[in-house]
Amino acid sequence: MSALLSLRNFSGAAGFALASLLAAHPALAQSGASIDSAVATATQWVALADGNQADRMWSQSGPAMQKSMSKEDWVKYLAAVKTEVGPLSSRSWEQIVRVSNPVDLPPGEYLNIAFASRFAKAPTVEKVSLVQAGDKWIPVGYVITKFVPAPAPAPAPAPAPAAAAPK
Repeated sequence: MSALLSLRNFSGAAGFALASLLAAHPALAQSGASIDSAVATATQWVALADGNQADRMWSQSGPAMQKSMSKEDWVKYLAAVKTEVGPLSSRSWEQIVRVSNPVDLPPGEYLNIAFASRFAKAPTVEKVSLVQAGDKWIPVGYVITKFVPAPAPAPAPAPAPAAAAPK
């Protein structure tokens, strides 16, 4: 089961959406692991990437991530990605997806937080996955995807000339 929350900032509609999410999923409302703390954790974690602190990111990640990738491989991965996209220009969180007991991960409550980010060489979507651990969120994944706009549609072919009517 998953729930989707897509917001730029908390306004009247955003507050309503958040209240709806919490009403639909009382475990989030009752736990100390709030949506706000998840966004704060994800934001602080990606800031480590901006500061070339991949080793600290890995150390702060959860066991699911640490078992899937060594610290050395994580440092290499992040260095390659950062070289490809360049320095950060801007970032804002855009979407939160709640996932319960995803396939291929330990059972639990997860949030995927997507950021719309602009780096010097490309606009991107950064996704941070977090697992709920008591009253906090622990990062377990980070993926940067370049945003490639869809190609412009080809112009419609000109209509064929009408056939002349027989005389």
